Amino acid sequence: MQNRRMILALVAAIGVFYLWMAISLKFWPPEEPPAPPTPATAPATAPVTTRESDDVVRPVATQPPVLETLPATAPSATAPEEGARVSVKGDPQAESFVLGDARRNSPYPMELTIAPRGGAVEQATIRGHYMTVEREEPYAVLSPVEVGPLGNERKMRSFVTRKVRFENLDHEVDLSDVSWNVESTGPEEAVLSVRIAGPDDTPLAVIRKRYHLPPQPPGSMTSDMVVSVTIENLTDAPLNAILTQGGPIGLQRAASRSEDRRVSGAIWQDDTLAVEGYWRRQVAREGGMKLLGRDNEQEGVRVAWAGLSNQYFTCLMAPHDRFDAQAKPWVARCEARTATGPTDDRGDDLTIAYVSRPIWIEKGTSAEVAFDCYIGPKSKRAFEQVEAYAARGYYNVIREGFAWCAPAGLVGFMMTLLNTFHRIPPHNYGLAIIILVVIVRALLHPITKRSQVNMMKMQQQQASLQPKIKVIREKYANDRTKMNQAMMELYREEGINPAGQILSCLPMLLQFPIWIALWTALSSTIEMRHAPFDGWWIRDLAAPDAVYTFSHPVQIPILGGLMGGPIDSLNLLPILLGLSQLLQTKLMPRPSSPQPDGAPDQRKMMMFMSVFFVFILYNAPSGLNLYIMSSTLFGILEQHRIRKHIADYKANRQVEDARRKEAAGKREKGWFHRKWEELVKEADDARRITSSKKKQRP
Repeated sequence: MQNRRMILALVAAIGVFYLWMAISLKFWPPEEPPAPPTPATAPATAPVTTRESDDVVRPVATQPPVLETLPATAPSATAPEEGARVSVKGDPQAESFVLGDARRNSPYPMELTIAPRGGAVEQATIRGHYMTVEREEPYAVLSPVEVGPLGNERKMRSFVTRKVRFENLDHEVDLSDVSWNVESTGPEEAVLSVRIAGPDDTPLAVIRKRYHLPPQPPGSMTSDMVVSVTIENLTDAPLNAILTQGGPIGLQRAASRSEDRRVSGAIWQDDTLAVEGYWRRQVAREGGMKLLGRDNEQEGVRVAWAGLSNQYFTCLMAPHDRFDAQAKPWVARCEARTATGPTDDRGDDLTIAYVSRPIWIEKGTSAEVAFDCYIGPKSKRAFEQVEAYAARGYYNVIREGFAWCAPAGLVGFMMTLLNTFHRIPPHNYGLAIIILVVIVRALLHPITKRSQVNMMKMQQQQASLQPKIKVIREKYANDRTKMNQAMMELYREEGINPAGQILSCLPMLLQFPIWIALWTALSSTIEMRHAPFDGWWIRDLAAPDAVYTFSHPVQIPILGGLMGGPIDSLNLLPILLGLSQLLQTKLMPRPSSPQPDGAPDQRKMMMFMSVFFVFILYNAPSGLNLYIMSSTLFGILEQHRIRKHIADYKANRQVEDARRKEAAGKREKGWFHRKWEELVKEADDARRITSSKKKQRP
């Protein structure tokens, strides 16, 4: 019977946990990606027709251009003869160069290596963040990616201007593999260009690309780069151009055990920002390309930003100066792409590309397409405090990584608490976690105390009922139904509620959401990355403590999935956590009376769970293990204090009862008390006399 109640209690505890997850999913559901609205105009690659609804943009001659809707009747340049070709002129001898500086005291937030091939960013490293704890060199957010068959690989880079299409000339020019001219370079700005010539080497257009890396003021949390592409019309007639501008590529995986990279996009629709995100395999299932919303003026939809993210870093690309849904549309669509197509589920080749609407360029004028790019850490403080980032809703990039069963508000609160406690000297996140443990244990102390007191009372009551329980079991040995009914009747008569045992698990159940939220916060707070506790044992609270790294990872059958992957290091902290939980189980309060049947089995179950926790949390962040182990150790101290309190209370109660009895025996009876006793005695005598007379009657 006791074993059954124990199993039911465990099942009920698990049910409560999953009920919490279901409730959290109902009231804090993950954001569903909005369905892309049906475009009111034809796709940007379709031929442009002269209708009143066409969204073709025409800039004025001044820079930056003002984009306006093209009139219904617009002149067009003369189409080329059949077979005519377009040539692109660059500088094959141009060499790569560097913008900015990622060294510790640099005024720039990042360092960009610019490659003339494709006018692209070869590599982007950021200041203040390093590859590993041991390898203190600037973290490379973006790197080149080699794709293609072995022996015939091609290198893909970030922010490549892929192509430009002149709709009214029916020309499409591939610019992705052209070596651009380097017109000017400096510490924070560079300009590259290519010339496009039509048939008979007739000048057609000049495309200039500018990279601008503004210095970062002291104390600023910005990490921006601006890339702009200008198309200058060299013909004697207007040009109708569609530009395809590539985005970031080569974002490295930050998580050691699982794929943490995804592409995200946000669109403004009726003044509401909606965010959608996809893993690489989801993009691959769409044939290697997936739309991230459409920019449609009639539907009130604007692409706000799009980019790539891993666990701690992101590269976001937003149309220049677009901060709300009222901005003038000039983007036709934003695409998420994979270079190798749908065959691979994982890879570094996930990227995005913006495709512009047809841009009308009068003769002798130029038009500019610009993007604001954030390349740096996923910082909650930066995304909430920098006005431009908050207006664009960059915090949604962090929110996307939250566990579905942990409410975003709770995770954000945990991140705020950790950063707040970190401001307390000596500015250590490990101590911030311990302070958080103290606060949580203090808040749960009344519940913990009540549950332990009830558990001890219940154990004592059950122990006192063992003789009666034994009689019931012997009487109904062959009828389990009647045995259970008799047991419940006995419990009801004695005022015992077997379901009350679940209350002993309540403090742990209440901490489950906190554990999940802390796990999510540790995985989403960039300040926790490489944050040490002591500097020699726990050097990174966001990773396992890894006191010794194996030369080859060890895969444990069956348990590999439970542990989140193979074992590649000796992690001491989860082992100490398991030992602390075993110690807490050993020190659980025991009733002074004989143990009820089934109690030893309950202890064995708790010991098994302690070992089970070691496997679950072996590859977990050391900050989470530090929190749970600190909570367990504080729980042992709290348990000892509660037991001492109960013992003192019992002793004081016994002394008080003895004093009360002694005082009652020595107290002189009052007049009313004596009169009442006399009346009671006279009434008893009268009843006896009456009773005796009745018996004497014949």
